[in-house]
Amino acid sequence: MNTLLRSFLHAAAFTILLATSCSSPSPSVAPLLDATCTLADGSTASLKSMLGTTATVFITLDPECPFCQLYAHDFQEFAAHYAEQGVRLVGVYAGPYMEADKAAQFAKDGNFTFPQVMDHDCTLTLALEARVTPEVFLMDAEGALVYNGAFDDRAVRQGRKKYDAQKHYLADAMDDFLRDGAHSQEVTAVGCIVECKK
Repeated sequence: MNTLLRSFLHAAAFTILLATSCSSPSPSVAPLLDATCTLADGSTASLKSMLGTTATVFITLDPECPFCQLYAHDFQEFAAHYAEQGVRLVGVYAGPYMEADKAAQFAKDGNFTFPQVMDHDCTLTLALEARVTPEVFLMDAEGALVYNGAFDDRAVRQGRKKYDAQKHYLADAMDDFLRDGAHSQEVTAVGCIVECKK
């Protein structure tokens, strides 16, 4: 083997090793399933008790975020549509500045019937690796990530949104997963910055 080829192979092996060692695992809630959460209505429940038998969608929420306000009724419609297929939604009020009374009013205005966690210490938010509100995380029954990112394509950027969605990212990912267990590529969510730090 000549020197040039040997050098090339060493460089390629090093690049693969570096990429493997630097890649982070996908977000997962599996380590938190036995954790007790405080909900927006003041009650407590284990995270495990909130999960769907088929899949669970976590959605980061902020009552004062215009994008969350935009999607509030859509979240409830999504929850109702997939409930009979063993899918549950869990709202996550992400960050230390979320106020329970505002969360409760937001839930009332949106007619939410799904559980909503007050994640003041950011434990769940950081496990999801959430960056903005709203951001969706579709998990399988074991708490492993199937899809994360945007709900649909209405939110374009700060201060700009479409009147109607042309692409329904979460619904498409959900349908693909229910049909054949497929995982979907992330679509970056647009929203309000989550105030959680590692």
